[in-house]
Amino acid sequence: MDGSKIIEGIKAGDKNSFDELYDKYYLMLFRTAYLILGNSYDAEDVTQDAFVSIYVNIKSLKDPDKLKPWMFSILKNSAYKKYKNKKRELPDEEIQLKVDKETYTIEDEFVVKSEIQDALMSLNKKQREVIVLFYYNDLTIKEIASALGVFEGTVKSRLFKARKVLKKELEHSNESFLIEREGIYEKRLESKF
Repeated sequence: MDGSKIIEGIKAGDKNSFDELYDKYYLMLFRTAYLILGNSYDAEDVTQDAFVSIYVNIKSLKDPDKLKPWMFSILKNSAYKKYKNKKRELPDEEIQLKVDKETYTIEDEFVVKSEIQDALMSLNKKQREVIVLFYYNDLTIKEIASALGVFEGTVKSRLFKARKVLKKELEHSNESFLIEREGIYEKRLESKF
């Protein structure tokens, strides 16, 4: 079913249409909430709140082509309400990776993912939301502007600044990682002799 039919079905009270919308967009919205908030528990709450709000307010959506930006706008508002009430954190329970200390490639992958998450969380909320919507959800500049209620030029400016900050953070993280990695190898060599 296409977006227009799903929206009309929900407006008519069809539960199956809402289920279809939920199935189609849940992971996208959850991932966005997770990247904004930094943990899965809050992201799940925010995603569920957003879907409730989507269901309640679907009648206000006039243009079916604007469904995605409209949903992201609702999600963003829910996420920032939660964000204001709770400090950002990445709980240890989230990290369930059993790493063999001698297997360097797994460590590399884990560190890279952690560094990207840390760098993303170092952005201010306006920069982070445009990065998440643009790179993780493939929204266009126009769709992001619509979702955030800002001008397209504002989105472009935020993307530009966010990229600069991310580049700087990741370069710094990479330097720290290389220094730490060399320390690990030196300790391994010392322990073998």
